[in-house]
Amino acid sequence: MKVHQKGSGRPLLLIHGSAADHTTWTVQFAGLREDFCMLAYDRNPAPRYTVQEHADDAAEILRSEVHGTAAVVGSSFGAIVALDLGRRYPELVSHLILCEPPLAQSDYLSPVPDGFACRFDDISARDGGPAASEFFLRCVLGDDAFERMPKAYRKRSMAAHEQIRADMGALASYRVRYDALASELRAKVYLLGGERSASFYADTLEALQFAIPGSERKTLRGAGHMMQVDAHRQFAEALRAL
Repeated sequence: MKVHQKGSGRPLLLIHGSAADHTTWTVQFAGLREDFCMLAYDRNPAPRYTVQEHADDAAEILRSEVHGTAAVVGSSFGAIVALDLGRRYPELVSHLILCEPPLAQSDYLSPVPDGFACRFDDISARDGGPAASEFFLRCVLGDDAFERMPKAYRKRSMAAHEQIRADMGALASYRVRYDALASELRAKVYLLGGERSASFYADTLEALQFAIPGSERKTLRGAGHMMQVDAHRQFAEALRAL
């Protein structure tokens, strides 16, 4: 697994979400190079790859690239990977920055809405993978944010339908176990949300804040789900404050 390293300073592992790769952190590579030694990578796209296996990969990167602990940032599905990393490998993680993980607000609820995966599969079979990706992205980001995506990035994201479906399967089988978070996490936890994001992300952040004593929550003004791009200056300020 290739690790892309930028900058110098405190170690910071960056974990991307679905329909993305390490280049989702391009703005941070440029703007935070004086503050952090940033490590980014492309998550394994294999089908039936679990959240825990993704977290194991991240742990291996930290063991091989970092002497001591690191701050870890996760975006969307990557935030779920970061959370699992922090709870199962607490000795490797000093800070967790979770950007709108698409989790259910309770362990009694499914994190994937009823019928969502079936509709994704139906669209993929009828109209092709990129069309299914567009359906996913419009649901996750919102129509306005999807339309504002740069054409090159939109095309690349729509081509990631296999990764999206693999992440969906991993998410469906993952349960947070909210009542165990307080005892398992040692890292300082920061919960970031976008002012313009869908309301269900705020509901999840509220559930996490309640479950993790001492966690801090911040809403980035004018940002949507891709807050590291939409509000990159506020995002940088939040990371520099760690």
